[in-house]
Amino acid sequence: MTVPEFVCFRFTDAERRIFRKRVRPQPSVWAAQNIVVQDGPFAGSRLRMDVTPYMPGIIDTLYQPGVEEVGVCASPQISKSELLFASLFYSMEFFPGPKLVAMPDEDTLTRAVEKKLLPRIRGSATLRRLFYRYAKGAFELTDGSPVYLASSQSPAQRASVTVMHEFLDEIDLYRQLAGQGAPITEFEERTISYGHKRKILKISKPMGDETSAIWIFVTIDCDELRRWQVPCSACGTVQIMHEDHVVVLEHCKDPREIKRRKLGRYKCPHCGYLWTDHARNQAVARGEWIADEPVLRPRAVGFHLPALVSPFVSLSEFAADKLTAENSDDDRVKRDYANGRCAKPFKAIALDTKEETVLSRRAMWLPAKTVPVEAVALTCGIDVQMDSFWFSVLAWGREMQSWLVDYGQLRTWEDVMGLVHGTRYPVLGRDGSTLGIWRAGIDSGGNKTKHEILTRTEEVYSWCRARGDGRLFPIKGRSRDYHVNVSWTTIDKLPHSGRPIPGGLQLYLLDVNSLKRLLYKRLRQDAKQPMLLHGQTGEDYARHLAAERLVKDRAGNYVWEQLSDTNHLLDATMIAHACADDSWTPSLSYLLEQEHEETTKPRETPRPDADDRGSILAAAASRASAILANR
Repeated sequence: MTVPEFVCFRFTDAERRIFRKRVRPQPSVWAAQNIVVQDGPFAGSRLRMDVTPYMPGIIDTLYQPGVEEVGVCASPQISKSELLFASLFYSMEFFPGPKLVAMPDEDTLTRAVEKKLLPRIRGSATLRRLFYRYAKGAFELTDGSPVYLASSQSPAQRASVTVMHEFLDEIDLYRQLAGQGAPITEFEERTISYGHKRKILKISKPMGDETSAIWIFVTIDCDELRRWQVPCSACGTVQIMHEDHVVVLEHCKDPREIKRRKLGRYKCPHCGYLWTDHARNQAVARGEWIADEPVLRPRAVGFHLPALVSPFVSLSEFAADKLTAENSDDDRVKRDYANGRCAKPFKAIALDTKEETVLSRRAMWLPAKTVPVEAVALTCGIDVQMDSFWFSVLAWGREMQSWLVDYGQLRTWEDVMGLVHGTRYPVLGRDGSTLGIWRAGIDSGGNKTKHEILTRTEEVYSWCRARGDGRLFPIKGRSRDYHVNVSWTTIDKLPHSGRPIPGGLQLYLLDVNSLKRLLYKRLRQDAKQPMLLHGQTGEDYARHLAAERLVKDRAGNYVWEQLSDTNHLLDATMIAHACADDSWTPSLSYLLEQEHEETTKPRETPRPDADDRGSILAAAASRASAILANR
């Protein structure tokens, strides 16, 4: 049998469509045509790339040949979620194969899937065609590809799967638990089998200091770091927008007024032209991604996106937050501004307060147990020991400057109650005017007492219930950092339901690490909200405050090192700071605003002096507490 040299096949039109190589459109173009926004101001419309002109460059870079990893270090309100979902949906359409979406915890994952991911799939005809079914932990596409859903806190969800494309959201919130491995590393290991075909997208706001995972990735691990550079509307100079060039009109120093009157501007460093929000948005629309040090065929690319380039954040909001951070000694305020607005890590510093440094803060013009005329309220912190109580009394000004008025050691509970409820300090330069303690916090540590019948915790709770009178509150330090300096919980609860009893005793929880840092920074010469000591402050007080220092350990983390066991006045002063902190509800700042409103109303009576101010603050605090109790 003779075999012909050539064999001809004729394909049908349907077969030709199947075998024809599929053309992949540019990812940003496909996303704009097929994704329908489900929430926010543009809900119901197609994904608008003109609103966030920096987004197309990131999506297109991720799917360029040779690029395996992309990291985005960005502020909130920059459309990070839309960026992640658009990248995922493009992968679902054009790259058959297993995929993985990871979130910081189970609650965040469930909320993101049910409130964002699935509604976007159902809202688009193209995406509905791709979707087959959803089950807990994954959903399946019509081509058979699985999309795994994982929480960084679950080792089981990080193991036993191999994926081609990964989408990791808010990686700085991936906590490494003891004995359970490093979540980011384990997620990356899931893609090893796919070699050069893998794609990994990491998106996050930087959290904390230079150890931020996303900051390390985009600045060190990536081959390129790209920034959004924009041209000035006046001189045309292309530049990277920097927070140092954000200015305020009329030299306004009130953050609320800056926001209300829209006084924030961006000053071009080349021509001095002041950009409004409209001018900023026009400049951002004409911007482009430019690498600091371009690399030929990069494998990993990082992007930096501060809030300055976001159309959703006004320059006035940015300027107000900048001013607040500059005028505060609170590391938490400065960190939130650096992380949230500038998309940069907060550079913490070691704090080592020596005895001579503490004593140098003495104001020789201020006698002991005397209140400066600028003071508006007194707070007291009490540290409880087995056989005594150490206390510190601070006076506070309207700008949160403070003065040490009194300190010492008490022996009995009656002495404590006499200090909190019965002691009034004279006001310097005002004959006959006195000021009593407005708010006091007492440590509820569990030390034993001499009689060993009740613990100190039980004693503190009992005395605060019986004679706190809205002035003395139990305090407890947190074992780890928290997102606010002061929070509270009601410890008196109903026996069966466990619900808080209305009007029950409230326990205030302190972020000790943050409050000590704040105290030490206020003792520095360059403090924005300085703390001064009365002229007779002795070496005993300085010795207590110099008993600890903040140092960097081998892992690069800042930790408190205790140099001496004699640190009771340090704890007492820290508690007195907490009583005036803005996170205490109601805060001193809020009550001062209420007092200002009361005293500026038209009335026949004169403005209250120091004797009456305490009653006005107490009345305002009572009204605020009643509102909280009714919520």
